[in-house]
Amino acid sequence: MRKWFIIIPLILITCSNQRREKTIEFWQFWTDPEVKPVIESITGQFERENSGWKVNITDLTWADGHQKIMVAFGADNPPDLLELGSDWIAEFAAAGALSVIEIDTTNMLLVEPAIFKGKIYARPWFLASRWFYLNKTLLDKANERVPHTWPELLEVCRKIDSLGDDIAGFGANSAEPHRLYKKFLPFVWSCGGDIVKDGKISLDTPEVLRALKFYGELARCGQVETQRHLEDSFCKGKIGIIFTGGWFLKRLEKNPPSFKYLLIPMIPENDSVSGISFSGGEYLVIPRKSKNKKAARMLMDYISKRENITALIKTVGFGLPPYRLKQLPDKQTEHNVPYNQLYHSRSTPVHPRWIYIEKVIENMVEQVTLGQMAPAEAIKKAQSKIDETLKD
Repeated sequence: MRKWFIIIPLILITCSNQRREKTIEFWQFWTDPEVKPVIESITGQFERENSGWKVNITDLTWADGHQKIMVAFGADNPPDLLELGSDWIAEFAAAGALSVIEIDTTNMLLVEPAIFKGKIYARPWFLASRWFYLNKTLLDKANERVPHTWPELLEVCRKIDSLGDDIAGFGANSAEPHRLYKKFLPFVWSCGGDIVKDGKISLDTPEVLRALKFYGELARCGQVETQRHLEDSFCKGKIGIIFTGGWFLKRLEKNPPSFKYLLIPMIPENDSVSGISFSGGEYLVIPRKSKNKKAARMLMDYISKRENITALIKTVGFGLPPYRLKQLPDKQTEHNVPYNQLYHSRSTPVHPRWIYIEKVIENMVEQVTLGQMAPAEAIKKAQSKIDETLKD
């Protein structure tokens, strides 16, 4: 009988502990087999430091993650903490699906996507920009110098394109969803333009027209293909210049090509304006109907610690933390281009219907790059489509 009195209390204690343990539902997109263990390690350490809480990670993909999130919000069953791309925040904030949060943004980079109508709905987590990759070997063969303005860039691409042997001067993206607009908007910004005027999407401007004409000219002295195809061709020494992100630098450093290459920041139209690139990233939000908001905020803050972001970036192989550096690296060092470019970047325009607007912009650009429509006509058609879309 004594044995029963010893065992029963132990069973009761174990059951009691299990009942007290609560779960934080965390949905995220880092599914790479090398990166996912870092996320699990960080959340595991959070659990050890916060007894009674368990983090349940649900993986999402960029292919269908947006739809799954919409379904969860529609069913009033969202996770407690959620990772969103910078271009989705305004959409869900406008729908009333996100909680307003308080954070000190004094030393943070690219907070703009996290703010909607003056309120903060997200915390920046992981940032990444884009820049030019130039085949230095082809540049030398074409007897050209590194370009610093649009006319110089176009001349370099034309000269490289004329080298023959299936060599293309410039790699222009086809209308891949969520990608092409990130390659085109930097040209609008880098000639002093914008696509937002008085809170409205406005494509019918002289700057957008100049940017679209120029992008079309670049495409005509190169090839229009998917991002992956362009990067593969660059690695084979078949393209002179492409515009892409840090993931490609990781690839080049892991498997060095047979030629010399350079990283070049976004090139402006002329010396009177600055070259401004696109920067996107991952942001953390707390759904308004989260069942554990306080715990979700604790996890958000923990994941966003500098040392944890640094561990994530080190494993990913590219990207930067959303915190301003006290001193920027030497601008003359080519591999510091990613750091410096981030300070001269902008993100997706903050608009609740952006996911629909970007499709129109990407179709507009592709029609011009493929020679299917003149720039002015393409802009007029796209503006009409956007106006029609925003009326719904």
